[in-house]
Amino acid sequence: MKYFDLSQSVVYIYIAMFLLAMGITIFSIPNIIFVAKKKRLLDKPDHRKKHVNVTPNLGGIGIFSAFIFVSCIFNVGFYFTGWNCILGASFLLFVTGLKDDLVAIDPYKKFLAQLVAAIIVVYLAGIRLENLQGFLGIHELPYLLSFLLSVIGITFVTNAFNLIDGVDGLAGSLSMLLFTFLGVLFAVNKNIGSAMLCFSIAGAVAGFLRYNIAPAKIFMGDTGSLILGFLASVMAISFVSKMSLLPATSPLSGLFKGGNGSIVIALAAIIVPVYDTFRVFTTRILRGFSPFHADRTHVHHVLLDIGLNATQVAGTLVGVTVFFIAAATCMVSVGLNVTLAIFIILVIATGLLYLAVKIRNKKLEQVKMAQLAKENAKIEKLQKVSLDEYLSSTLSKTEQDYHDDHHVYSKVH
Repeated sequence: MKYFDLSQSVVYIYIAMFLLAMGITIFSIPNIIFVAKKKRLLDKPDHRKKHVNVTPNLGGIGIFSAFIFVSCIFNVGFYFTGWNCILGASFLLFVTGLKDDLVAIDPYKKFLAQLVAAIIVVYLAGIRLENLQGFLGIHELPYLLSFLLSVIGITFVTNAFNLIDGVDGLAGSLSMLLFTFLGVLFAVNKNIGSAMLCFSIAGAVAGFLRYNIAPAKIFMGDTGSLILGFLASVMAISFVSKMSLLPATSPLSGLFKGGNGSIVIALAAIIVPVYDTFRVFTTRILRGFSPFHADRTHVHHVLLDIGLNATQVAGTLVGVTVFFIAAATCMVSVGLNVTLAIFIILVIATGLLYLAVKIRNKKLEQVKMAQLAKENAKIEKLQKVSLDEYLSSTLSKTEQDYHDDHHVYSKVH
């Protein structure tokens, strides 16, 4: 078996993987749309969904197919230990998401599939969070704690990307930003296998976005969002692990002093879906509901209520993510304590969300007052019309009519 010589042309390989994955997705999505419409495999709008037309929701098939094809053609498994486990776990989530897109399944069964996929990569592939880099004073983790924390983290992030997929282009845009960003850092640090995985996923998502930007011709569905969330969590953990072991000759050794700080940047890159899901789950539980109870409390719902359209919502949250990545990079570069850096990120995220909710509430109050004023004006108009009709009819009565009215009144009283 021949392998690609990446010593000289590695950058061209990354570009080729990105473009090939993007091309496959661009070519396959129209065919998926055609078949979905032909077989009436469509997502119907309801009170929680923004779209008004029935739309195919099988875009994840195109994303997964392009990612798997490109990764296998370029033999990613030779450069990335544990690739077979990632492939197997991804396929499990692909089948689970596909069934949920075609015939809705119980949320807890979907959660169980995410849990099993996480265990596969943590236990069999050894992809786990081994060091918290000083967060809350914790460094090296015992194996059992590392195992549990990694499984919970992967499952949570997978579910977070699944839940953030509520607006045209949002989950795809956040995913493309994340994988492109991590791919560049992996490439600079010469982590060839990780970079190849990231660029192949990013290319597949880029091709999908061609048809998912509002107004969307197709949605990724759970088939796509589960896979993207799972791969995002796996690559984020891989990023933290690899950057914690930087050699002195690494181009990134100046940024991650002592190997610390990668956990801050990884958190910043996935802060939008992770923080939003944690907040929503917490508020639902406190209100006595299941954490999987459907409602309109996600951050994209808040921005829609403010008056932003789908494209503006996606652009805003992508911009927020870029801001957090830049802020995290600055804090890491100056050697800020990991605990303090994460605390600052969470405080800023809370402040931005509070501001958005406050603007949303003010906007809804204005809309409510406008509707109330409109209703009052309508009532006053009806009352005025009724009064005019009464006066008109009164003035047109004859003398005999008045006499009859008086006679009837006298008999009644």
